[in-house]
Amino acid sequence: MNKDKILGMILSGGLSRRMGSDKTFKKISGENLIQHTIKRSIKQVGRLIVNSNNSNKISKNLDSIMIINDCIPGNFGPLVGILSGIKWARHHSKYNWLVSFPVDSPFFPNNIVNRFIEESENYEILMAECSKRVHPVFSMWKVDVEMENQLSIFLNAGGRKIDEFTKKFKTRVVKFEEFGYDPFFNVNTIEDLKLANEIYDKYFKD
Repeated sequence: MNKDKILGMILSGGLSRRMGSDKTFKKISGENLIQHTIKRSIKQVGRLIVNSNNSNKISKNLDSIMIINDCIPGNFGPLVGILSGIKWARHHSKYNWLVSFPVDSPFFPNNIVNRFIEESENYEILMAECSKRVHPVFSMWKVDVEMENQLSIFLNAGGRKIDEFTKKFKTRVVKFEEFGYDPFFNVNTIEDLKLANEIYDKYFKD
């Protein structure tokens, strides 16, 4: 398996309640979060799409990237976005795996997909872990009818938590290290955004 068989998807369907407005377009060093996430993810996968329920606004800021809405309306969380990506991959592409990248964690490793691939044998779901904390939204999912059907059943029964669903499948946790900063740092608030700018200036700015 290699990256050409993998569909990447940026999850940008949240309500950004703690931020107060859509975090997708909050800026770090002059570029918004979705631009940073695209730059770090697009070279790791065969194709990149975006999951968003605000497609009109996002499409004005992106070129040639497909945007898909949640397949279950109501803003029920990232697992619905993952199901939406699996459905799209199964019915509109030939990709065997889906990797999800949340839009609000712009410093994730630039080899995360390769690490998932390396440890994917005999597994159906892979998730990232750093400093003993699992980050299930950074994950890789086998694209097949069983995964789609079981995920649909789980969500329609009221299930929402990724780690509860993954118990149904062979799941591998892939460990990553910190590099002076948390590579899975999550931007939820204005204070987080200020810290993200500090991290960028220290570790990423040329």
